[in-house]
Amino acid sequence: MAKRKINYDLFYKEGQQVKLGVRLSLNLLRESNGEISTFSGNHAKVEILGDVPKAIASLEPGARVILSGWSGWGFYCAEAILVAKISPKEFDLRLDGAVEEIQRREYFRLDVSLPVTIAIPDQQTISALSENWEKKKSRNQAAPPPRISATARGYRAIDAAKNEIPAEELNLSGGGLRLRMPSAVSSATRVQVDIFLPSTPPRIVSTVAEVLRCNEVTLRIGKAPIFIVAMKFILIEEKDREAIIAFLFSEQRRQLQAESVRELPAPTR
Repeated sequence: MAKRKINYDLFYKEGQQVKLGVRLSLNLLRESNGEISTFSGNHAKVEILGDVPKAIASLEPGARVILSGWSGWGFYCAEAILVAKISPKEFDLRLDGAVEEIQRREYFRLDVSLPVTIAIPDQQTISALSENWEKKKSRNQAAPPPRISATARGYRAIDAAKNEIPAEELNLSGGGLRLRMPSAVSSATRVQVDIFLPSTPPRIVSTVAEVLRCNEVTLRIGKAPIFIVAMKFILIEEKDREAIIAFLFSEQRRQLQAESVRELPAPTR
């Protein structure tokens, strides 16, 4: 029986940020951020970004690995066979088997109001972005935590340089965010995003996101243009993703409790 052909190019492409993983046990997967340098048919060359974990560096040709990626708010993965190690950081893979699309809990989304800063770097290469992202994470860890306080419209933050960061209305998930911006941003633009989470202690989640779509709001009051921009995270620490998810579930409980209190009947006299 002929093996069913899988169109891997529906999921993977050159220049795409992915995770290369090796399964250490049934419940333990060691992953590293990477980028597809070339892709054709079922062959992908993946360059690891940053340090190469020992579990991945020690792989030999013939080893089975997992190549995962994101599309919009969706997550998918496929098994692959290591054909060759081109260099200590570049791996030649042959995809093998079906692509599995998974709905994971980080794609639970919630409308929240949080302090956030956005910057569009001049250097858009993933290597330059990854280097700056690592530096920013190190600065955040060395600096005292931001001061974050609740306000009538969400939270406001004071960073280590005593700058005040007001709240923005976000649709947030562990996989990305959607927010309003005063100017248009082209699809595929990579953006530095810092999210100030009111956790204990407060923390700054530094990420790099990629713009998926940008639409102007046309039916509105006011002359200043407004654009709705949706982004997916392409560089984010897993512990920071988990912190976002934990905050969203906590915030949802808080919102539901506040709503139930408002709906309670007024006491009779």
